[in-house]
Amino acid sequence: MNRYALLVYAIKDIEKNRWFIDRLTALFRERGVDLLLKTPEDCKETEDPAFVINRSRDPFVSEFFEEKGIRSFNDSETVRIGNDKLAEYEFFKELGLPVMETVPGDTPADKIPFSFPVIVKERAGHGGSGVYKAGSAEELAGILEGKDPEGFIFQEMCDEPGVDVRLYILGGRVVAAIKRTSADDFRSNFSLGGNAEAVEPDEEMKAFVDAVCEKLAPDYIGLDLIRNNGGWVVNEIEDAAGARMLYARTDLDIADAFVAYIYEKTFQNAENGIK
Repeated sequence: MNRYALLVYAIKDIEKNRWFIDRLTALFRERGVDLLLKTPEDCKETEDPAFVINRSRDPFVSEFFEEKGIRSFNDSETVRIGNDKLAEYEFFKELGLPVMETVPGDTPADKIPFSFPVIVKERAGHGGSGVYKAGSAEELAGILEGKDPEGFIFQEMCDEPGVDVRLYILGGRVVAAIKRTSADDFRSNFSLGGNAEAVEPDEEMKAFVDAVCEKLAPDYIGLDLIRNNGGWVVNEIEDAAGARMLYARTDLDIADAFVAYIYEKTFQNAENGIK
């Protein structure tokens, strides 16, 4: 088996993720694997790698290599669902998980089945980007002005905004949980200035994870929960989950854990004849 692999990032995301990229590269080098940084535009021009780590949020990257029998972390279905907020909502509903009511962005304002204010999200947004709050139909129209409404969703606002928990999932189990809060923003993202602290996931949270992983089988993702009516509600999947909160608030080296997981799945399982 080849001892080199690909790490794929969108070119716009490379510099802000340089530390994580270098960490993964160094850890694989220690295991005798050369990890080559590529973009979605040039990753398909290389000789077949042992595996691909797809952090580009482009499901077609994973799909391309899967069709050649090459393992992608995450797989194309996880990448597709984890980067489309409408697909996430439909996925959670199919599993019977508690969610905030959501409708496509081309729904007329007078047909939205819940009251203002509503949360407006870009379907492909991540890290708190592309998320807005519209207090009226007029504000909603202003947010969408000049944009394709099909690229958005409208979501019922929870009754405890500014609070969520990110569950970090590796290999089907929770390896860390971070509670994020913001006193002055309905978004609690750490990258937007929210506070963060490590917490212990409860049994309900673990049940959510089990349901998601039984159906989707992701390798490494974040699962975000928000509060509504006194309980937890499943909110979003983060396919290319960021690691800044983990290094800032825990002792977990998620890069090392991720590398060990991939190495076992790729090389040790192959040596043992396990698929």
